[in-house]
Amino acid sequence: MITAEKVYNEILDMPLKERERLFAVIARRGFEKDLYSHDEVFDEIRQTPFTVKEAAEYLEIAEITLRRWIKSGKIKYKRVVRNILFDPDELKTFKKNKI
Repeated sequence: MITAEKVYNEILDMPLKERERLFAVIARRGFEKDLYSHDEVFDEIRQTPFTVKEAAEYLEIAEITLRRWIKSGKIKYKRVVRNILFDPDELKTFKKNKI
C-alpha cells in the first residue's frame, strides 16, 4: 500500500534536480483535476539513466566510492561508448537494500 510517508521518503531520496522536476510536474498538472494516482505523478520523474555523478549524489556517496563499486562489480551499470550509466530502478533497489 502506498502511504503519504512512503511517498515523502521517496521524495527525500531523490536527487535535488529530480525533486525540482517533481514539483514542476505537480505544478503543471495541479489544475487539471482534483486527485492523482501515485503513478500519474511519479511516472514522469525519472526515465533516463543516471550518470556517475548523479548516481553518487542519489546514493549519497562520493564518486570515487561509486567507481570502486563499479570496478569490484558491487553495483550494476551499463557502458555506452565511454559513459557509465545506471538504471534508475536498479539504483533505487540497490539503495534500499544497502541501507
